[in-house]
Amino acid sequence: MRHRFEPSRLLLGCAMLAMAALYLLDAAGEVHIPFWVMLAVLPVALLLAGSAALVTFLVRRALGRRREARG
Repeated sequence: MRHRFEPSRLLLGCAMLAMAALYLLDAAGEVHIPFWVMLAVLPVALLLAGSAALVTFLVRRALGRRREARG
């Protein structure tokens, strides 16, 4: 079964994986990351994913209208 490509999910997943990797490195003592940085990265990742979802929605809607006008 095929499904639509969702760039917002890809961006959010990559951001969450990066946060998890940074958290694990911090817990292992390899790097020191202040707690406020992790708190700031989460809303930025959510805003980035939301804006990607909005752009994807607008592009798909415009392409759908264009196809509808031709057909």
